[in-house]
Amino acid sequence: MKPNKHLLLALKLLVSGALLTLLYRQTPLAEIGAVFRDCTWSLLAVIFVLLLVNTSLSALKWRILLLSDGIDIPLGKLVVSYLIGGFFNIFLPSNIGGDSYRIVDVMEKSREGVRSAASVFADRLTGFIALVSLSLVASVFVAQRLDRPGLILLPLGALALLLLVLFLLWQRTWVRALLRLSRLDRFAAVVRITEKFFVTFARYGADRRVVVRVMAISFLFQLLLIFAVYLMALSLHAPVHWLYFGAFVPLITLMEAIPVSVYGIGIRDMGYVFFFGMAGMSDVQTRSLALLFLAVTFVYSLIGGLLYLGRVYSAWRAAEQGRA
Repeated sequence: MKPNKHLLLALKLLVSGALLTLLYRQTPLAEIGAVFRDCTWSLLAVIFVLLLVNTSLSALKWRILLLSDGIDIPLGKLVVSYLIGGFFNIFLPSNIGGDSYRIVDVMEKSREGVRSAASVFADRLTGFIALVSLSLVASVFVAQRLDRPGLILLPLGALALLLLVLFLLWQRTWVRALLRLSRLDRFAAVVRITEKFFVTFARYGADRRVVVRVMAISFLFQLLLIFAVYLMALSLHAPVHWLYFGAFVPLITLMEAIPVSVYGIGIRDMGYVFFFGMAGMSDVQTRSLALLFLAVTFVYSLIGGLLYLGRVYSAWRAAEQGRA
């Protein structure tokens, strides 16, 4: 890791630590412990099933994108790749770590680096479109209900970023202009990779059935995630109207995507405390919900860690047998 990356990681750790200290230093840990002792653990089993369904849906969406580009990889292998990527998302300083693993994993099977990267980018982008759409619609209703018009600002900002990305994707002349300004167009490899990326992406958009299917899966994924967090709140006996979850979970997801902390820790907690506090949860309940979300995602990601260890062990055994 380069020195600047060390500094960036240290700053992210500092932000996460400072926010956690601010949130939990005056919160009676005994009360949080009492909330967890009274937790309905049977609901957590349902939540883990929902997370596995969501992972399978994400892998299915990824497979649809790859197939539309002529890359055929079995669904099971993509599910495993997704699970391992989720593990790296948590245990590496940036969410990009998991995406990088997925790109390399598909590239090893397809021998197509640029097209593999385009598929992961399209997977992320369609998920972001669904996330922004749901958060914008739900936040309008919640802003009126709570008389907090400022709630719409975050999804509006995300929408502006989304429109900019879509504009650059469909108007390649701007990207070519940026290459010329940065003088990267002098390198034939850069131009070739950029053009191949856009050609692949245009292929996705040209097939209406592919667009409809991947967007339907993206919306279903977000709805199931919202339902999973709703079940977490129910397991802690902190019931709040489902509409608030429809607005706040996407908003919190947008917040934690801002790369200023480690895996959104601290930022996510602030989101739960701020938003669900407005919805009527107590301070102890909001903090307990944030901790439960982190614990569930942490435990779930360990499945990917075990699968990765299995792959490493298999590769080692194959190498040993090759030497024999």
